[in-house]
Amino acid sequence: ERLSALSMPPDAELLPTALYLIQRGYWCALYELYIDAKRTGALAADDAARLTLHKFFTDSQRFPAQVLRAVRETFDSGVSAARVIDAESRAAVAEYDLRIARDDLARHGKQSSSALRARDDADGTRAAMDADDAFGAVPRADASMDASTSTQAHVDTDTKLDAACYEFLSRRGFRAAALAMRDESPTAATLDEQSFGKSPQASSVGERAALRRMYDRARVAEHTAAALESERARSDAAESELVRARARVDELEREITTLRDEHATVSDNLAKINAELNLMKTSSSSWEKRANAATSEMTRLLSRLGAETDAEVTASDDWTSIHGGAPRTTIEEDETIDVCLNVISTVVGKLPASARLELLPMISRACARAAGDATRAARAANMFFEMYKKPNEDQRLAIANAIANVGEVVGVDAFDGMFSRGCLSAETSAAAAHGDERRVLTLDVVAKLGSSLWYTSNAFIIDSFKRGAADPSDDVRAECARGMSRYIAARAPSDATAADVAEDVALALASDGSEDVADAARLDLAPAIAEWYLSSQDASAVSMNRFTDVFAPKLFNAALAALESGWSGAGAERAFTGWSSPEEADRMRWRASATMRMFESMMPTIRGAIERSAPEHTRGDPDAVDVALANDAAWPLATWCVNDASRVIVRIISSAAPDVVGQESVRESMCAALTSWCKVVGPRVTRSTLIDELNEACVVSRDQRAAVLPLLLAGVVPNTPNGDDVLEDYLKRLIEVEAPKVLSDVPRSEDATTSDIMGDAARYLAALERHNACLLRTLKRCAKPDNETGVRLLTTRLFAATSEVLPTPSVLEDVYPTLNALRADAAKYVRCESALALASVACSHYESVDATTHTMRQLEILAADVDIDVRVAVVAAMSRGASVPGTTFAVSAANAVSALAQANFPAHDRTNRKSFTQDDCAMATALFAAARELLGADGALFAAVAPALVALLGGESAYTALDQAHRAQVETMLRDGGWQIAPATPAEPIPASIPTRQPPPQTSSAAAPPTSGSVFGRMKSKLARAPRST
Repeated sequence: ERLSALSMPPDAELLPTALYLIQRGYWCALYELYIDAKRTGALAADDAARLTLHKFFTDSQRFPAQVLRAVRETFDSGVSAARVIDAESRAAVAEYDLRIARDDLARHGKQSSSALRARDDADGTRAAMDADDAFGAVPRADASMDASTSTQAHVDTDTKLDAACYEFLSRRGFRAAALAMRDESPTAATLDEQSFGKSPQASSVGERAALRRMYDRARVAEHTAAALESERARSDAAESELVRARARVDELEREITTLRDEHATVSDNLAKINAELNLMKTSSSSWEKRANAATSEMTRLLSRLGAETDAEVTASDDWTSIHGGAPRTTIEEDETIDVCLNVISTVVGKLPASARLELLPMISRACARAAGDATRAARAANMFFEMYKKPNEDQRLAIANAIANVGEVVGVDAFDGMFSRGCLSAETSAAAAHGDERRVLTLDVVAKLGSSLWYTSNAFIIDSFKRGAADPSDDVRAECARGMSRYIAARAPSDATAADVAEDVALALASDGSEDVADAARLDLAPAIAEWYLSSQDASAVSMNRFTDVFAPKLFNAALAALESGWSGAGAERAFTGWSSPEEADRMRWRASATMRMFESMMPTIRGAIERSAPEHTRGDPDAVDVALANDAAWPLATWCVNDASRVIVRIISSAAPDVVGQESVRESMCAALTSWCKVVGPRVTRSTLIDELNEACVVSRDQRAAVLPLLLAGVVPNTPNGDDVLEDYLKRLIEVEAPKVLSDVPRSEDATTSDIMGDAARYLAALERHNACLLRTLKRCAKPDNETGVRLLTTRLFAATSEVLPTPSVLEDVYPTLNALRADAAKYVRCESALALASVACSHYESVDATTHTMRQLEILAADVDIDVRVAVVAAMSRGASVPGTTFAVSAANAVSALAQANFPAHDRTNRKSFTQDDCAMATALFAAARELLGADGALFAAVAPALVALLGGESAYTALDQAHRAQVETMLRDGGWQIAPATPAEPIPASIPTRQPPPQTSSAAAPPTSGSVFGRMKSKLARAPRST
């Protein structure tokens, strides 16, 4: 029967073969057959064989779990099956060849010694296997199977069956299974041996060998899989590097293309410029020829004139002319100068602007030769100013250099008569015929004279700049600032009077109403003055002491005078009262901001002076200088910065004016200046001195706290050592300290200021992008449930404040998830505040549909809260849609108010007025207030709000939770909207007008009433299921 089973069709041979291997105990061959059959797909086609083999190998009593687990993990690792199977086949063949070689060696040995060694090896192997926990003795579950394999009655038949099974496995391609069977049954491949029965000991050894083979195969496959994964990782890395290299090649090719295009453009421009240059050269040659011709003609005329004059000379050889007795050579030179000036006047208007500078040497020579004649000298000097109507900066610089060269040739006295008391004088410069460009050129000439060593009249220079600072033209005042900066940088004045004028001009121009003038004074003049004072090493009046004792106090006093004029009172009564008019407020804000920006521009110079004047052992090391500043600050400039200047800066910050829309932001300039000052004194002094003084300033009064706290958080705390961590801890402690004050004003009153001050500070901090991450991390920490109720309440209000300035993506990613968690807070006032915060976020980001959707979804959940205060807060949040009329949130809020009114006051739900509870009255009052605010902001919302008004009137039940005054207002609102109000029935105990059921046609599609598909469409059914507090 067993032989006939092997002659079955190929599809039915797998199960009998598996059963035979199980019966014979050829477990290695059985396992190889299991694997080969799964690989070739034969096992999937034979369910009976698949279930038999699966049940056999999953028997935990027959096979240890750790061995099967290693095998499963190896074959389930996702490694390519073909590669693993190929590696297994090679390993199995290698094992087979090794065992055949060992068997051949053993058979050719001595028979007795071989038998003895075989028994000893079997005993040793059995002892080693028994000592291994993974291959301990396993009881056989099938006793009849062991009995059938242990019998010797059918040796010949079993030999033939083994051979037939081996032939079947080889024929079907189950090579690994055939090799394993040949290893377990040597008679499977040769029919010569008649007896190869197995004893129980051999069976036990075969079982352990099978398990060891399975374990070894799993280990080999595992190592193979790891190697394949490593090789695949290296291949992926190489491919990624190739992709990056290709991308870099593409980028370089694009850069090369761009450079080639730029090269072509530059080449074209160069060609055009060369063409223009050649044209100018041609024109210049033509004019040169004309000039030579004019010179020849003039020489001819002069010669003729000389001949005629010689004829009139007396015989006594008198060499004087008939014109006043002047020498003939002088007359000829004057006439030559006149002719030159005439030629220049005629030619200058016909030359291109770039070629007119070639006339400067001729004009300079004419001025030098006409120095003794006031009329001709004035005419020649004016030629410099008549060359251009609107000279540019380079042209002005060339003219100024030419004029300075003339002065160096003729001397100071002659120059003053020609220029200082002539074309550069106040009367000439201020003439109505001369435009702004003439006065700008005059200031450039004055700045050049001031930087020239030969010119010693500093009084004229200072007076010129003083006049320029008061000029009505913005361009002239701006050039005055730039020119004075060049003058101070080249040759600083050495007397205190000049220093006073320079300081006053700088302060006046820094606070000038023109932004261009103020920028010129701030960027050019102020650093030049600071460098002038702080780089001086002598002990004269103009030295470092003048900066600390005179100039800096002037600057600080100007800022304090501008800011403190808006404050009144002292101590706890100190309050910001503002200025008498918006114009004065704008002027004072601008003056304070400009002054602080000017001081900020000098701070790099101050820091450099501190490092230069520091003790020897700290020079060249900024960190050592910071340590010295924090420890003792023994040198004079450091002492002034750490003590006197820091205290004055704290006073200025304590007087900062709150920001007003449309006026100059004092807070912005203060924060920038404060940040720069922290870099001057170093992070250690900032932490040990500035923070302490500003903390003391915060507790003086409420208004002063509101002025100082935003600047403290944004401009000082981040500039301490580990600034971000310090800022985060400072914010959290501040919230924890202020939390009891916030909790004391719940329900929130109108005069509650703690949240407003904290909100303003957080709002300003959020406006600075570099602090957003730190601020959001701190608020998220404070919103966790393990914090106090007051902390969570204040955090909710701060989220609402910061969302006004945070970008929409940050709000959607960070603010809404935290508010969603606070919405489910255990404290009802936190839930109330979360509703108001959600509405504030939607109003601030009304342009985003996502913000409105998030807000309405959270408010829908809060509207079903069991606490009446929370539900009233939801209605109050809806009413904030009135602040953004015409937006999606306003329309959604109007629809939600109607849904809430219909859900809370359904028709036919009340039989008399006494059935309304106090909570019903509170909800009705809140709904009425919300509807009134929404309609007052946007009348187009009437169609959306009308259902709420109808529900508040009581509908057909004629009973309402509103008082008489509110009911009358509702009726008026409905009449104004076009509704017809039916008269009340006299029999009704408390009449309430019932409007008609048909509303008027809608005037706006955006204000359509809520439908069942809207966010609040299911509000009525949800509230009906929610428990109702009584």
